[in-house]
Amino acid sequence: MSVRSVVHDALNDLSNITDKDALVGVLTNMKRYLGKGDNPASVREISEFCRTHYSPFLRALVCRMGPQWIDLLTSEHLDLWDSFFIDGPADQAFLVLLESIGQTRPCARLDCCVNVLEKFLQRGALAEVIWEICEQQLAPITTPVLHEVYLTKICNLPDYLANCLQKNNKSVFYPQNYFPRVGTAILKVLHIVSMSLRDGKGCSINFVSQLLGKVCMQGRQKELFSVLLPHLTTKIKSDCIWQRMCWRLIGSVPDRWMEPVIIGLVQMLPGPSALSQILGDLVLKNKKANFILTQKLLFLQYGHKKEMLQTILGYLAIEPSCRTLLSEVLWDLLELWSSNNIVKHSPYPQMLHISRCIFICIGLLSKQELEGSKPELVHGLTCGTRIYLESSLPPVRRLGMVVAECLSLQIDNSGPRLTFEYTEDDDIRELKALLNPPCICPSDLPAQAKAPSKSSAVPAPKGEKRQEKPKTDTGSGSELDSDDDLNPFDMSADTELKKIKAPAYIRDCMEALISDDVEKLEIAMTSLPLLIRANSAATKEVSTELAKILLNLDDHSGIEHFTQLRLISMVSVTVTDPVPVSKYLIGEFYSLNYSLRQRMDILDVLASAAQELSNLPPPQSKAKAGDPRLASSSKGDGPVDWRKVVEERIASKTKHFSKGQKQAPPTPAPNRYYLVAGDFFFPLIRNFDRPVVTFNPLGADHLVLGRMVQTLGILIHLAQHAPVSCM
Repeated sequence: MSVRSVVHDALNDLSNITDKDALVGVLTNMKRYLGKGDNPASVREISEFCRTHYSPFLRALVCRMGPQWIDLLTSEHLDLWDSFFIDGPADQAFLVLLESIGQTRPCARLDCCVNVLEKFLQRGALAEVIWEICEQQLAPITTPVLHEVYLTKICNLPDYLANCLQKNNKSVFYPQNYFPRVGTAILKVLHIVSMSLRDGKGCSINFVSQLLGKVCMQGRQKELFSVLLPHLTTKIKSDCIWQRMCWRLIGSVPDRWMEPVIIGLVQMLPGPSALSQILGDLVLKNKKANFILTQKLLFLQYGHKKEMLQTILGYLAIEPSCRTLLSEVLWDLLELWSSNNIVKHSPYPQMLHISRCIFICIGLLSKQELEGSKPELVHGLTCGTRIYLESSLPPVRRLGMVVAECLSLQIDNSGPRLTFEYTEDDDIRELKALLNPPCICPSDLPAQAKAPSKSSAVPAPKGEKRQEKPKTDTGSGSELDSDDDLNPFDMSADTELKKIKAPAYIRDCMEALISDDVEKLEIAMTSLPLLIRANSAATKEVSTELAKILLNLDDHSGIEHFTQLRLISMVSVTVTDPVPVSKYLIGEFYSLNYSLRQRMDILDVLASAAQELSNLPPPQSKAKAGDPRLASSSKGDGPVDWRKVVEERIASKTKHFSKGQKQAPPTPAPNRYYLVAGDFFFPLIRNFDRPVVTFNPLGADHLVLGRMVQTLGILIHLAQHAPVSCM
């Protein structure tokens, strides 16, 4: 009989069996097709069964498992049911078990599937699943979609089972217990790959690299690398094949998962020597790894410990082909350290991080390499020291002094040394200790990279010497030279001198607004309202474009009073050229891709511009006009005319049956708003009931609707004498 017929007959028998012996007989007969038992099937039949009928047969066993079968099968024969999942192709059994657990509600069948999966993992069958997928990747026709399913199932198994089993979950499926098993499975696969390579067979470990990357992406580097790294570091030292496999394993990790893998290695490896053995020259071959090691961890992040920075930079120093990268990193760090924007707008921890990296690089580079980069050192020293010394924060100034001392010592060791007076704290002592990194062994560095330890030490500041040997001069000369009686200058009203000249034209302001220079942007924001008022003709030429720039301008640079300056500039350009600017603003109010804050800013601009165009006088004070006490309190301390005081007292005590108008009538002024009232009001109210994808005034964005109704009321009130108004 064919295998297909045997499987069909077995399934029919299993659906109608009520006898224990018959059930055991059918299951024992089917074990022949897994190569087990006294009379195993032929190789062709076993291959056909595993390739075509194995997964459907397992699903049938799961569907028919219930209280009736549990009563028929004793504990010994219940293992017979389990063996179909344990002894067959591991990849198919793994998927069937997870699929059955997800589709089964709490019952005896679910308990059986969970117990089998527990035995499956404890037996180490996860390594067989990974190896079978690695073999499939060498086939002429691969199935990447199926491999992605396996990858997801393996990495998400703890979360998947926690959702399915909830309170009945087992400890073997907990992440802290499961992911070390994944690491053990990866080691078993690597052993199989090593043996295959020694036999001259081709192998693929791309799936292992993907598995490694995705597990690290989920934040399980500690559980995984605690198993992998001790074994890998031992094997790499004595076996070149293992070293090649390790380099290929890390290098084949997809770019989207490379960062967590590298961060996990840097954090858990004992030092740069071990990292060099694991990565090799990956930083030169892989662009993503190069960006992470030489840019992101050093420049874009600053929360890492000094040991991690020493490992990264020490790795670049140990690899002979990577030492040029170490010099380039030092140049970039010096350029960043001497940047005015960094000192002015960055927090102190970030500046301390940059200084740590500079000190580590200087300690790792040799004198010859530092001589080759002497122009960069001089440029960084001259530009950065002045900026740090001008800072108003004592820790920042102290940090600049220490780095400047170190740089001057490395530039010219024989000449006079640049020294400053400061008090050492923990950060300063830590920086000085980084000049001789303890994690780098001298034997790990190339001969030309070894720097003498004495030349790297920074001399003690003068302030400390004076504290050790204080002056004891008590004569009259010391009293005359004392500065204790000098009064400090009052600098509360001083303003910072601007190094950049204020722009004189509207277009220059527009270029400054879209530039990345913070100082230019701040000066342009301050000067723009005056330029708009003074050059109305030039403003009308670029009014709509200027309004567009101001509307989309964000406060990324932390300019003081940015919101008020932006609002004043937008009101000024709207008053200068009301019709096109209001048309543009109202059109943007109902368009896509704008936040609620920007839409409310548009309403504020329209209301403020309309009030200025209508030229309403400011509200009068409600204080009593005839109260002489209020009048006298507002005067200065100069001489008072007695006649006026007497007249005020008589006027305050005199009763009048009627009083004429004492206040002068308001000065009439032209109302420019009535000409453009329709351009403000009607377009704004036209589309309020037409929601767009990102803006629904009648729905979730009712807050903006309330502000819009208020703005419309202001526009109507200001247009009460306009011909277009019906009031």
